[in-house]
Amino acid sequence: MAEEEKGSALDAVLDSITGAAASILNPKEEKSDVGKFIENWFSLHTWVDYLGEWYVSRGLFLTVLFVPLLFVAQTVFAPFLELVGGWLLLGLPIIGVVGGYKGFEAAWMWYAQSYYIFTRTNPVLLEVKMPSHVEKTPRAMEQVLTSFWIRAGTTTFIDRGYYGGARPYSSLEIASFGGEIHFFIWCRKSYQNIIEAAMYSQYPEVEIVEVEDYASKFEYDPQKHHCFCTDYKYDNTHQKKEDGGVTDVYPIKTYHDFEIDEEIEEFSVDPYASVLEVLSAMNSEEQAWIQITLRGYMEKEWQKKMHHEVEKIREEASQQIAVDPETGKEVTKLSFPRPTELQKEQMHAIERHMGKLPFDVGLRGIYIAPAGKMRSAEYTAFRWIWRPFNNPGYLNALRPRRAHNDFDYLWQDWGQGPDGLRWQLVTRRYFDAYRRRQFWHPPWKWPPLRMSAETIATLWHPPSTQVKSPGLQQIHTSKAEAPHNLPM
Repeated sequence: MAEEEKGSALDAVLDSITGAAASILNPKEEKSDVGKFIENWFSLHTWVDYLGEWYVSRGLFLTVLFVPLLFVAQTVFAPFLELVGGWLLLGLPIIGVVGGYKGFEAAWMWYAQSYYIFTRTNPVLLEVKMPSHVEKTPRAMEQVLTSFWIRAGTTTFIDRGYYGGARPYSSLEIASFGGEIHFFIWCRKSYQNIIEAAMYSQYPEVEIVEVEDYASKFEYDPQKHHCFCTDYKYDNTHQKKEDGGVTDVYPIKTYHDFEIDEEIEEFSVDPYASVLEVLSAMNSEEQAWIQITLRGYMEKEWQKKMHHEVEKIREEASQQIAVDPETGKEVTKLSFPRPTELQKEQMHAIERHMGKLPFDVGLRGIYIAPAGKMRSAEYTAFRWIWRPFNNPGYLNALRPRRAHNDFDYLWQDWGQGPDGLRWQLVTRRYFDAYRRRQFWHPPWKWPPLRMSAETIATLWHPPSTQVKSPGLQQIHTSKAEAPHNLPM
């Protein structure tokens, strides 16, 4: 009996070691407990990611880790450095050619794209003065956005690689100056007439005038201003990281979900009112800027991801638990799909957006207050300004990310809050990126969001008559055609 127990314990140990080795050699197979322990505590990637979550410099951690190992290797094996140096010299021709080519390519694209954008953009900022009486739904703005989906500048590899061609991009902006809300469109001068015609075709009551760029006019002084900068990224709770993590396949709630896609009724619920109320709440010394940079998305990858996600949900809805009559164990079988209400809503939303024009989108915001007078409640409301459109349990949510959202611990900055050195450096960078309206090209490149025209129209459109925000700047006159019998 004792020998049997001893043998079973030895077998368990051997199975654990074998499972650990198998999990290392074939990571796709189910890992044993020992394999999971090794992966969690002896994996370099795990430690780098873990320390990164605490905002400890990954480069500093790797330097502290490998420099002592280098000295240990040199002590144990004296000719270690000579051996490594010899291998580097042998590989230098290949490393030099490949590295030189990649370095030249990156430097050339930086220069060519910067020169192309500088010489071709010739930007103009248009203020859209909203009328006090708007009966159209955001569906009209969705039609306007079709004029922003422009394919130009990247036709051939010569345009892209030699001339540094970049697709035209624009920016839809909302700015609050002391509680007064203004709407802006930033675009190339050459596309001004196209965009104005698109706006007037759906909203003939608006007035569009060319104005001075408020972002370029503003001079940031850390002694006078305290700022909070943020990007907005997708996030949800129903997707697992091992399944691809947070993705832009799922949309946020749009005007269609709030049932304001056909007509504006007296008791319609428009979440846009909450956004404008936050901006109206700024006091006379505060400012808040929101920027939605966009360009047409020309690839098919996003639609393929959406189609794959719909098929995945449909397959999950087809899975049924049954008992195998031979083994008596529960098994999963496929049958006719019986989707839950959650799965129905997800498939319906994804397929609806799949048939609409897609855009690359960069979403950022800047809150500005006098030094020492930053109101935490106000900038917190500004951080979560898109919360009315969030549905993280079913679809997706826009959460504040990057920039100043990452400053949580004392060791992250030399100084406290807006007076910190890194905080001020990030502020200057974001002001520069905001002024350039840049999200995809040098010197500021970030991973963009993918949004359909329906989503963008929900985030930026002329407020309907039911929105009564006090800070909304409106024109109180109406336009009409002259009477046909007017004497000449």
